[in-house]
Amino acid sequence: MRHTTHRRSTLRTATVTVVAGAALLAPAAAALASTAAPQRAAAVRTAAPKPVKIDIGAGVTIPVKGGKPYYHGKALKPGQTVKDGIYLHYSADGKRLYSKTQGGGVPYSIWDVRTGRSLGMQKTSPTAPKAALTARPSATSVRAWQEVRISGKATGVKAGSKVSLQQKQHGAWKTLPVSTTVNKSGTYSLRAKLGLKGKEELRMRSGAALSPVFTVTVR
Repeated sequence: MRHTTHRRSTLRTATVTVVAGAALLAPAAAALASTAAPQRAAAVRTAAPKPVKIDIGAGVTIPVKGGKPYYHGKALKPGQTVKDGIYLHYSADGKRLYSKTQGGGVPYSIWDVRTGRSLGMQKTSPTAPKAALTARPSATSVRAWQEVRISGKATGVKAGSKVSLQQKQHGAWKTLPVSTTVNKSGTYSLRAKLGLKGKEELRMRSGAALSPVFTVTVR
C-alpha cells in the first residue's frame, strides 16, 4: 500500500511540474509576440520610398512622393506627357522622367524617379515613333537586268532621309548603289536592276531603320 501511494504521489508531482512549466512559458511567448509587432511595423515604415526632388532647371523642381513625380501639386500618371512651356514625360514603366526647358542645348534630360539622379540626355523625343520602313517590289520575278520598282512607307524617318537598297550576298548584307530619299508624305520609291540569277533576298535601309526582307527571283 505504501508503495502504491508513493507512485501516485510521484505522478501528481510530475503533472504539477508540467503544468507549471507551461505557465512559465506562456508569459515569455506573449512578451516575444508583443515586441515582434512593433519591429515589423518599423520594418514596413523604413521600406517606404524616401521623398526626393528633381531639379530640371529654369527654377523648376519636381517633387517625388511615394515614388510618383508631382507637377503643380498633381501626381503624373505613367505614360503622361506635359507641355506648357516646360516639357515633362513620365515613362510608362514608372521608372524615368524626361524633361526639357526652354533654351536648353540637348533637348531631353532623363531622371531616375526613384533616386532623383540624372541618367543623362538624349536628342530624340521619348514619345517619337520608332523608325520603321516598309518595302514592296512591283514584281517578284524578273529577267536579268530587268527594271523593278520598289516602294514603301517610312515611319519616324525625316523627310529627305536617304533610303538604300541592300542585297544579301554570301550571308552578309551589301548596300547596292541604288538609293532615293523620303518625300514629305513619308513615302519613297526607287527603280533597280538585278543581274545575279536566282532568288535574291533584299531589304531597304535608312539609318538604323530596316524594312522586312523581301525576295525577287531573277531568271
